[in-house]
Amino acid sequence: MGVQWAGFKSWISGEGLFKLKLSGRGNVFFGAYGGLIQKRINGEFIVDTGHLVAYEPGIRMKVGLAGGLIGSVTSGEGLINRLSGEGEIYLQSRSIDGLVRYLRPKLR
Repeated sequence: MGVQWAGFKSWISGEGLFKLKLSGRGNVFFGAYGGLIQKRINGEFIVDTGHLVAYEPGIRMKVGLAGGLIGSVTSGEGLINRLSGEGEIYLQSRSIDGLVRYLRPKLR
């Protein structure tokens, strides 16, 4: 178990500067907000930055805009993870950002 540099794009998207890297054999337990979905990808897969939980090391991830600069800003969608390769990914059905946006007006 170790830590790997995730990059400044990951930090800008709200995911942090580092990611946890696991290798070897054995079981891994992790949690998510909402339901946890396991999906096998082969090729390219695009997911919102707040929904990606984990992915296998053979999968490459790039953080980018959901559309063009204007479309991303005006739609509220913002940034996405563009995954490519073959392997398993794990997604959460809800995002913490969505919960915060829901609760913020109620706490004022």
